Amino acid sequence: MAPEFDEHADFDPSSNTGSGTDAFQTRAQSSSDLARLHAAALVETEGVFGGVGLDVESVLVPLLDLAVPEFSDWCAVDVISDKNDLRSAAFRHRGSDHANQVNVLAKCCDPSLFARVPELAAIRSRVLTNGVAEAWPQRTDADLPWCVVASLRVNNVPLGTITFVRDAGRYGFDQLDVEAATLMTDNTGRAIERMRLRRETREAARRTQRVASQLHQLIAASFTVNSLTNEQDIAISVAGSAQSVFGADIAVVSLESDRVSPLRVLARRSKRTIIVERDGESQFEKLPSYRSGKTAPWGEDDWLIAPILENRRRARGIVAIRRELGAQYGAEDIEILTLLAQTASTALSAAEMSRTIQNSEARWRALVETAPVGIIEIDSASRVRWWNQAAARIFAWPKFSFNLQGVEPPIPESARNQLNSLWADVLGGEAPIGREFLDVEVGERRRDLTASAVLLPTDAGGSGGILTLIDDVTDAHQMKTEIRHAHRMEIRGQVASNLAHDFNNLLTLISGYAEMLSQNLDADESSLQMVGDIQATVARASGLTSQLLSIGRTKPAEPVVLDPVAAIQSIAEVLERILGVDIELVLELASASGNVIIDADQFEQMILNLAINARDAMAEGGQLRISVEPISLAANELAPNLDGGEFVRISVTDTGRGMDEETRLRCFEPMFTTKGPLKGSGLGLAAARRLVEGGGGRIRCSSTVGVGTTFEILLPRAGYTNAGDGTDIHAVRAAVPARAHRAATILLAEDEDHIRRLIVQILKRNDYQVIEAESGERALQLALEQDGDIDLLLSDVVMPTMSGIELAQSLQVMNPHLRVLLMSGSEGAEVVDGLAPETSEFLAKPFRPSELVDRILTILS
Repeated sequence: MAPEFDEHADFDPSSNTGSGTDAFQTRAQSSSDLARLHAAALVETEGVFGGVGLDVESVLVPLLDLAVPEFSDWCAVDVISDKNDLRSAAFRHRGSDHANQVNVLAKCCDPSLFARVPELAAIRSRVLTNGVAEAWPQRTDADLPWCVVASLRVNNVPLGTITFVRDAGRYGFDQLDVEAATLMTDNTGRAIERMRLRRETREAARRTQRVASQLHQLIAASFTVNSLTNEQDIAISVAGSAQSVFGADIAVVSLESDRVSPLRVLARRSKRTIIVERDGESQFEKLPSYRSGKTAPWGEDDWLIAPILENRRRARGIVAIRRELGAQYGAEDIEILTLLAQTASTALSAAEMSRTIQNSEARWRALVETAPVGIIEIDSASRVRWWNQAAARIFAWPKFSFNLQGVEPPIPESARNQLNSLWADVLGGEAPIGREFLDVEVGERRRDLTASAVLLPTDAGGSGGILTLIDDVTDAHQMKTEIRHAHRMEIRGQVASNLAHDFNNLLTLISGYAEMLSQNLDADESSLQMVGDIQATVARASGLTSQLLSIGRTKPAEPVVLDPVAAIQSIAEVLERILGVDIELVLELASASGNVIIDADQFEQMILNLAINARDAMAEGGQLRISVEPISLAANELAPNLDGGEFVRISVTDTGRGMDEETRLRCFEPMFTTKGPLKGSGLGLAAARRLVEGGGGRIRCSSTVGVGTTFEILLPRAGYTNAGDGTDIHAVRAAVPARAHRAATILLAEDEDHIRRLIVQILKRNDYQVIEAESGERALQLALEQDGDIDLLLSDVVMPTMSGIELAQSLQVMNPHLRVLLMSGSEGAEVVDGLAPETSEFLAKPFRPSELVDRILTILS
């Protein structure tokens, strides 16, 4: 406790010139004055401290102004230092310069003054500990200074002490003085507290303003960053935003686990943002990088770093800032940098998702546009609002474009009602079931379509629609029919091939024995004439057999340079037989019409089909005219897909009943026929159209009911034409010059006994040694048992168990130079392709003995 003032204490006479009573009265008067002065000082102190500034000096200077010299001769303020000891914060002596009021102890006061208060340090320590002011000395002593030490507290926390001292010769401090000193010290503490509060408030306001500004910049940056779709652009924008938001000297964005990684972007104050290449980092100070396992911001040297998180455990990079050296980062800085890193992460994820969506959409569009099935989207009012390329092709619409929005393409009327019914069922909640629309007229052609539909999800605007899939199955139907037809024709072909094989064997016998008989009738002209008629008949029968073999043959197209005049002449006899006696065949064939490039067999089949159709249209007889001529046409005279140039025109005209317009428009459609059940397949004209258009030409039909029909075929001329010498296609074979005959051993394999006996007679009459076998296996056995060489294998192709081709291949394995001559009445010359080159030939049945001998001589030579 502060000492109480003793009014009866003795005074040192050396400090007072009057008597004791006078001195006491003088002191009492002075105390009364001091009490009034102290009361006034307290009021003034409240007023002065009410307007303190934001620093400690602004608080202590008013205190010193009040304390010195009216209240004390000198005043000292000491505060607790970081080392937990007292250090001088302010000092004033009555003799000091008013301009140097603080921290001028060494200049204004004799240090010996402190030595005159030996207990001062202990007093300060006690006051600092218990917070109670103390006065010293405890008794009146005019030779010693008097002091009061009061505790300076802020928020009841010790801050330091304030010491008031009166020099020697002045009256000491009484209780009122102690209380006045305590009140001044308390007011000083409150003033410091208010100063701190004001400073903290102002600092908080500045921080709030700075954070608000940073947040404003951060929001603006987030809008910019989130509008970008490229990782590099996002990194550049985030780096620039980090430098701007924090006013940083330098900002770095590093992507180290991303699609474009490694990527490092550097933004510096007043400089352009750049991308730092890995080999160029050495020109900069050490730049920060991501630390594995870090999911929260951290400090590193002068950097504040925040991870750009891809998920809670994985980061794709960092955002880092650096201010001036030694700058401190607050909690707000960490939070805002974290938000910026999260913005970067969101933008990067959005860019990745956007790219994924774009790629998916691109793949979806490519899939839809290249889909072979037509896809149509309609709205709830059954209006078409989008379609793909396949739908445009099926319905002959233009290619979809957003410029066409609002222009509804026409749906064929023949399909509109059925589609409306399908869409109504889908809107009514029925499951999407495919429907088949047959005979839909699209342009000038009729098509078979299938359709299925599904209800699209309703969007936010409530404008859901229906997605419809349209498939043109015309070709599929045609293909199925053609496959069935081909299967039937294959069966017919197999039967025809077997018949032709047996028939040709018979013709071979007839032709062979007829020629051998003619050699024994040297002078009998009548008999020779009959033999000649027999051979001519065999030749005609052989031609019919060749036509029979063409039935059901399904080999792939093999375009060749073909003379259409010669081809038609070659089948003229067959045409006459097909037409019968009631129909006149007229051929108008210009010999210099030129050549075309087309499959020969299919061309002949096309002419035969046209002739058969004409025959069926002329039940009561008439005339069929086939003409071939060259023609030059301009491009505008042809179909849009054909260029002008030189063509060969083939016209097939009949005088039959003709066709009405509807039948004429449909005549080329597959499976369309007017002949009735079991009388026509409806495939002949469709096949003719495919053949002609595949050869770069065009076929068209014109017809008048009751007058007749004309099919006009235009085929591009090949690069050269016929010589035009009028030579008949059946040119007479030149006589084979006589060759030197040499002895030879021939291995004969033929399963038909009559043919084998005939061939043995022919060979032996020409002095050949013959080894005959009735099968391929027997021929192979005889060859293995033969001691001498075999010069030639003469074998039928079609034999049971082992064919002639297998026999020839087996023997050529043992003797690669063995000569081979294969015979057949049902196969072609291609059967020798699998044998050793330049060792084999083919002989078609039926043949004459002279042809056989001539071919043997050719091979052996």
